[in-house]
Amino acid sequence: MGQLDKDGILTLQELMITALATADLVAKLMIEKGLITKEELDMKLFSERANYQALLQRIGETSVDA
Repeated sequence: MGQLDKDGILTLQELMITALATADLVAKLMIEKGLITKEELDMKLFSERANYQALLQRIGETSVDA
C-alpha cells in the first residue's frame, strides 16, 4: 500500500499513487491473461472517463450551500 505520514495517515498523494498503480496493474494482468484486449480496455476507459467527467461537472455546478 502507500506510505503513511508522520501521524500514521495515508496522504492524498500516496492514496492517488496507490489507486493508479493498482488500476494499471489490474488492466495489464487482464490483458496479459487474454481476458480483454487493449482495444476493449481503451474503448471502455474512454466511456468511463466521459461518465466521470459528466459527474464532476454536475458536482461542480452544485452549490455547497444548497
